[in-house]
Amino acid sequence: MKIRIDGTLDYRQNKQHLAHAFSVPAGATKLTIHFDYSPKISQGQAQDNALSLTLFDPQRCRGARHNNKDRDLTITAYSATPGYTPGALQPGIWTVWIDTHRVLPPDLISYFFEIDVSSDPVEAVEPWKKGSTAPRGAGWYRGDLHGHTFHSDGRWDVPDLVGYARDYQLDFVTLSDHNTVSGLAQLDSFRSDDLLTIGGMELTTYYGHALALGVREWIEWRIGVGSATMPELADRAWQAGATFIIAHPMSVGDPFCTGCDWAYEDMTPGNGRIVEVWNSEWGGDRQNELSLQLWYRWLNQGYRMVGTRGSDIHRPLEYTNAGFDIVYATELSEAAILEAIRAGHLYLSSGPRLELTAQGSEGASGMMGDLVPGESVEVRLNWSNCQEGDHLRLIVDGKRVDELSVASDGRRTWTLMAAEDGRWCVVEIRAPDGELHAVTNPIFLGSAADWR
Repeated sequence: MKIRIDGTLDYRQNKQHLAHAFSVPAGATKLTIHFDYSPKISQGQAQDNALSLTLFDPQRCRGARHNNKDRDLTITAYSATPGYTPGALQPGIWTVWIDTHRVLPPDLISYFFEIDVSSDPVEAVEPWKKGSTAPRGAGWYRGDLHGHTFHSDGRWDVPDLVGYARDYQLDFVTLSDHNTVSGLAQLDSFRSDDLLTIGGMELTTYYGHALALGVREWIEWRIGVGSATMPELADRAWQAGATFIIAHPMSVGDPFCTGCDWAYEDMTPGNGRIVEVWNSEWGGDRQNELSLQLWYRWLNQGYRMVGTRGSDIHRPLEYTNAGFDIVYATELSEAAILEAIRAGHLYLSSGPRLELTAQGSEGASGMMGDLVPGESVEVRLNWSNCQEGDHLRLIVDGKRVDELSVASDGRRTWTLMAAEDGRWCVVEIRAPDGELHAVTNPIFLGSAADWR
């Protein structure tokens, strides 16, 4: 059975979701969809018109391919084009949606679908077998919380992402492809004693991106279809068991990178409590310094927030300043790593090792991410593996209150008066030119009632 659907759209349908329904009969074994449109490059703007496809069967989402350059999509019970999930072809009404991430004037875009439904026999393929990671107990674990593959807009496959993690001797690696979870079964087949794999999905909305980590089921990301607002979407993600992280909030956005900056005025930060302040390498169009300062502003507004880092890696590359998340967890497991991140028990570093702890005058103690009450709080830092010329900065309520040039290893103690000096503090390690080499999560002062 063959079906053809034709249509047109223009810039007035930018950042919308356009549904196209078709019927799949009982007994179908293979579905192929060919999609194409023209023009692909906007006239006079040197930017592509970025369209993606999201596919639903009568019961559930079957995946998406962000900014799909490969126009052919095939699904059987045993296999599927990257971005989509295999499984029996349910009879009934299916829907393929065009997600118009970027449609630029003055173009009138013509598009068509050619849909082929077959009942021919298909070859069975063994499903991926999930690996396992032996527990190692409490300690510091180093890893990456943000990565992409062919299953969305990456230029490499799942084994390449795993190879990158092993090249950098990471303890854990996360796959967070755009609006799909189709690569996670293969990712988990690489889980072993030397590498923990963490599932995820990047909720790639039109006005901001967010990571939903610790999930392997698709999450409805489309504002206006599944949720009315971004705070509602965040709530739905948390309810689904995801750890929700606002991604690269100050990145350069439209039209260069559609939706890459955080533009949700009803969620700044609203019910967001974790923010990616270091994305990819420190400099460049991710504008990480602005993201770091945004985090500091949110902390000053009384939000008890966690900062994270993610490579956002899409292809093979050599980092000159490869920062990672260094997490103190009770064990090396997905649940323990994500629990520690939610608690703020981590620092972000391209090399320096930091341990920031605190002791309150009332006897309480804590580490990064913890609240330590007391009229006075003794803040202690141990560091190692710094580079020659690095500078250490103590930041209190967003202000630099101490700075010193550091040797490779050392320690320092500060006493802060909660009523006079501030409500939170972090430590930064920076190069002489200001490039960030490491930053801790905060020690919080005061009482729980002081924080949102």
